[in-house]
Amino acid sequence: MAAPHPAALPEPPEHRAFDRTGRSAVERLAVLAVARDVAAMPASLVVQLALYPADLAHWARDERLSESLVYNTLAARKPYSRVRQLLAARLDVPVAVVSHLIDARRPLASVQREPGVPAPAPDPAVDWSGTPLPPVRDGGNPVERRAVRAVARDVAAMPASTVAGLAMWPETLTAWSRAQRLASSVVWATMAGAPSERVRDLLARRLGVSLRELAVLIDGRRATPAAAVSWTADATAAERLGAALADAIGPADAPPPVAAPPATPGPRRRRPPPADDQMALGL
Repeated sequence: MAAPHPAALPEPPEHRAFDRTGRSAVERLAVLAVARDVAAMPASLVVQLALYPADLAHWARDERLSESLVYNTLAARKPYSRVRQLLAARLDVPVAVVSHLIDARRPLASVQREPGVPAPAPDPAVDWSGTPLPPVRDGGNPVERRAVRAVARDVAAMPASTVAGLAMWPETLTAWSRAQRLASSVVWATMAGAPSERVRDLLARRLGVSLRELAVLIDGRRATPAAAVSWTADATAAERLGAALADAIGPADAPPPVAAPPATPGPRRRRPPPADDQMALGL
């Protein structure tokens, strides 16, 4: 889901009085959820986390691919060998690793497993440069490990909506909003800092944290990312700069880039992936 228009935000982030550190209750829940259940997460979400702060939409446009084609590839609806090859090159892993992430069976999330049933443990003896690879994902895939590291390192720099969504996974923020009969726009505006006491109270109850702990996430100033990207006024140059830095120093987080003027006139059409296959990351 797209982030709220800047005019809807209560105040710019730089005016907030304290910094997020990554040690708040909700941030710790998000890190734990990804470390515990990355093997159960959709391939699209794992890749998005691994690429962070770059995102699949920008990457797809840079490669002149439709977003629906990329998401269908990650959902294993069709093989699309070329997309897999391009993703493997972007992630700097063999194509077999990307194919394993997409095609291997996902285990159930921890909250969905029978009591006493352990999660699959990664096999350190697996050679990820060859075959055969495990038929069931277990968190040992190099892209899964990269996603876990990215969240652990940069959770304090991620948008509050992303962190809350990860903390409540496998439920999504959008699904939770519908269950509570809340307008998604109100929920996302609240996560951006709008003062909605009802939404904050309901969300704090869902996450099992206090209102004060939730306020630390929402009202705190996002941390300086591990790698800062200086976005230019030109959209194409900004995307290429971000991709070049991400390739050179690995994935790191940064605040969402300021929207740049489109390269060509006309409205930009974005078709979101299916709600059950990709969590909105507030990018």
